[in-house]
Amino acid sequence: MSLRFQPRSLLTVAFILLFSYIVVESSEMPIQAKMYPYTIGIIALLLLAYQLVREILPAAKTETDKTGVDIDFTAEESSKQGKRRALELFAWMYGFALLLWLIGFYTAAPLMVLAYMLRHKETLVVTIALPLGTGIATWYIFGHLLHLPFPPGVLLEWAGLV
Repeated sequence: MSLRFQPRSLLTVAFILLFSYIVVESSEMPIQAKMYPYTIGIIALLLLAYQLVREILPAAKTETDKTGVDIDFTAEESSKQGKRRALELFAWMYGFALLLWLIGFYTAAPLMVLAYMLRHKETLVVTIALPLGTGIATWYIFGHLLHLPFPPGVLLEWAGLV
C-alpha cells in the first residue's frame, strides 16, 4: 500500500494548521469566549483530518477516474438555467455577508430569511413565521443564553443607533 501525497493536500494541511492554531490560541479564553472557536475549530479539524486521509490513502478506481476530473457536471447544471441558479446562490451568500457587515447579525438573519421567503413566494404564514422565529431564536440563543457580543453593523453605528 503506497501513500499518495497530492499538491491539493497542501491546502488541507494548511487549513489543519490554521484551525489547530485557532483552537490552541482560544484555550486561554474564558469559557463563553472560547465556545465558538472550539465548536467551529474542532468540527473543522475532524472534517479536515478525514479529508486528508481520503486524499493520501489510495482509493479504488471509480468512473470519475476515467474522466480525469473530480466533478462531472450534468446537462442541467451546465445549462443557462443551471448557471443562473448558481449565480443566484452566490448572490444570496454574498448578500448575507454584506448584510451582516452593514446591519449586524441580529437584524440580518431574520431579514435574510424574510427576503428568501419573499423571493420564493411562500405563503403569508410561512413568510411571517420563519423570519420571526429566526429573530427570536438568534436573539435568545446567541444574545441571551450565550451572551455573544456580535458587532451591530456599520450602518447602525454610523446612524448612532447603538
